[in-house]
Amino acid sequence: MSAVTTAPVVSARVSVAGTRGAGARVATTRAPSKRTHHVLAATFAGSAESRLALRSSRATTLGRDARRARGGVFNVLADTTTTDAKPAAEAKPEPELLSDRGVDYKPFRDLLAAGEWEKADDEHRRLMCVLGGEDAEDRGWVYFTEARDFPVADLKTIDALWVHFSEGRHGFSVQRKLWVGAKRQWPKFFKQIDWVQGENDNYRKWPEEFDWRKEAARGHMPLTNALRGTTLLESLLEHPAFAPPKKPQEELASQLEEAGDKLQSAMANLPGLKGLKKPSWMK
Repeated sequence: MSAVTTAPVVSARVSVAGTRGAGARVATTRAPSKRTHHVLAATFAGSAESRLALRSSRATTLGRDARRARGGVFNVLADTTTTDAKPAAEAKPEPELLSDRGVDYKPFRDLLAAGEWEKADDEHRRLMCVLGGEDAEDRGWVYFTEARDFPVADLKTIDALWVHFSEGRHGFSVQRKLWVGAKRQWPKFFKQIDWVQGENDNYRKWPEEFDWRKEAARGHMPLTNALRGTTLLESLLEHPAFAPPKKPQEELASQLEEAGDKLQSAMANLPGLKGLKKPSWMK
């Protein structure tokens, strides 16, 4: 009986002991207290903040480095843009040497290209006589009636060479713009192109008192003798090579004026009629 009754007791003790052992083990692994939880939370929070701060610091450093790198690239590009020389403007091609009368304009072109302005003006005057015909070449100067018959192509070639080598400062087309701008008033025009001087606007003495430089007053060249009147110069500036087409009324008036000039020239050569002037209706 005693053996039977002791076994359960031992088992009970073992169970109790096992229970207590398990309880001890549970005690060592039981949930942390509130204080421990706060400490751990603070530790983890501190670690998280540290990690965030570290990441933020790294991001700031990387961003600053990236901005510096970009700034360096922009500075290099800016320096390249500002230091590189601007591309030079393309040089305009020289005018073609066109002529309806087979005139050689190469010597004239070469003088202008060399900056020999006075010699170029002398050659220009010779070319005017060539275009005027044999009579003009023999006498050494041109009638206004001959100038009216100059080929458009030739006058455009001569003018284009003046304009090209003077960089737009000289030539018949330049003179025409200035003359029209002066409302076709010759005294004002001559003063503007510096053909006159002094208080009385006296004509300059040719050739020593004229300005043979590219930097001379706009329209100073080519020279056209105006001492005997402005009819020749007007015929050149109103030539179809430079002037717009005339209206029918203007064309009729021009034809009447030309007929009157021819009539006056014919009457002047008749015996006993010298000194007669053309009728008032032709003026």
